[in-house]
Formats: sequence, C-alpha cells, structure tokens
Amino acid sequence: MESSKIAVAGATGRVGHHAVEVLEARGYEVVRISRSNGVDVISGDGLAEALAGSPVIIDAATGPSPDEKEATEFFTTAAENMQRFGERAGVKRLVVVSIIGTGRYRGGYGAAKMAHERASQAGSVPTRIVRAAQFHEFVPLLLEWGRRGDVARVPKMPTQVVAARRSPRLWRT
Repeated sequence: MESSKIAVAGATGRVGHHAVEVLEARGYEVVRISRSNGVDVISGDGLAEALAGSPVIIDAATGPSPDEKEATEFFTTAAENMQRFGERAGVKRLVVVSIIGTGRYRGGYGAAKMAHERASQAGSVPTRIVRAAQFHEFVPLLLEWGRRGDVARVPKMPTQVVAARRSPRLWRT
C-alpha cells in the first residue's frame, strides 16, 4: 500500500501551513519541514530523516530576501537538496509552488523563481510545477521588502491576488 505520508517544505509559512491543514484534514500524515521543526532545506540538517518514507514533497518554502541573487541561491540550494535527499529516500514526486507569469520576468524575484523551477526539474525525482496567483498573505511582505523609511515602493506588476487557502489550483484533488 502506498504511504499516505506527505512532506511539506515551508510547513510553517504563509502557504505551507495551509497545505499542512488541508492535507491533515484529508487524512494524510504530514511531515513538517521547517527550521522551527528542526529541518533545514539549505543546510540539509534533518532532511534525510524528514523525507524517509514519504513518496511526495510539496515545496512551499520561500527565501528570506527579494534580492535576485540571494533568492536564487536559496531556491536552487533548496531544490538541489530536496532532489538529492528525496532521491535517496525514494520520493516519487516533488510538487513546487511557483507564481503565475514567472517566465516573463528577466530579473528580481521572478527570475529567482524561474531558477527554482529549473533546479527542481533538473533532478531525478519527477517534478510538477504549480503556478498560482500571488496570495493576499504576501502583500505585507512585498510592502516590507520595498520599504525605505516611511515609504513603501511596490514593484510594477500585473497581479490578481487570492487568499492562499482559497486557491483552487493548489487544493483540488
């Protein structure tokens, strides 16, 4: 019988905590991958143990910076680690949460997400990219990233934000 265990990277984050709640409500055993749970997708600490027996990883982890170089380093390192440790653990599918329209960006965070997608697909674990609309939950973070003193600059971008919990692309069965 196939395991009902699913590992969620970024399990305590803006999107990941919703994934955990929905999966648990549907009867899955969820392995929470986050630094606060003793698992680090960058250093790899605890990752082998977290992925043991899990046929699926949902990658909803987000880097700490909007800077293209820093975000790219975070995403590619995390993707490479999830692929490497996932292969060793026998993971059969990696699902990566990304952003609609990411392919149009030539710089910044959008370019970092494209690098994330490519790095995730470069490994031996089959990968599915799920591009969702920007989430309401990210608006305060976007404002903080663009804050200089009392002014917050928001990058020009077409968007139609949705609540992460209500995103039908992420939660349909």
